[in-house]
Amino acid sequence: IPLGMPEAGAAGPAPLWPGTGLRLLAVGRLSYYKGFEVLLDALAQVPDASLLLVGEGEQRRALESRIADLGLGSRVRLAGHLDDATLEAAYQACDLFCLPSVDRAEAFGLVLLEAMRAGKPVLASDIPGSGVGTVVVDDETGLKVPPRDATALAVALRGLAADASLRAALGAAGRDRFEHHYRIDAVTRQWTALYREVLSDPPTAR
Repeated sequence: IPLGMPEAGAAGPAPLWPGTGLRLLAVGRLSYYKGFEVLLDALAQVPDASLLLVGEGEQRRALESRIADLGLGSRVRLAGHLDDATLEAAYQACDLFCLPSVDRAEAFGLVLLEAMRAGKPVLASDIPGSGVGTVVVDDETGLKVPPRDATALAVALRGLAADASLRAALGAAGRDRFEHHYRIDAVTRQWTALYREVLSDPPTAR
């Protein structure tokens, strides 16, 4: 039985993206396993995209340095912490959500559900042994690429930037998958069925 979440609350004013082209959103703690440096390396290969990166953490200064080294200052905004209403507005305003995590410290990726709930396509690392691979259905609700592979990530970004109809189809399928598998009432029904099954079994003789 997977994790689930309710419908989103009201959205506030949308934050501003730092550039033009594909509006790419990433959300998470600025930590080693999130792979945001890989995303920056990929973004440097995709000039028609800009990134809003939401979150705080110990890697902020390293990411700021990488942004400067790659010449991405006009296309990347480190937004820090956003309140729930502003974050929901960011999900609604983005064209694509990306989770570029690099290892199994990313156990599930609730942010993927937040993006799917908003009807947005997702681009995620295909981490062996992680729940990320079960949330994202490749070529149906989003795309998956090998972790730590900036070139593969850039290829996927370029393809999605060039194909609005594909983004729309992936986002719609993601919203449908959220509705049927991850919305909190659907998850609650699974837990209720499990409890009923367990309680209906006679006690095992000891």
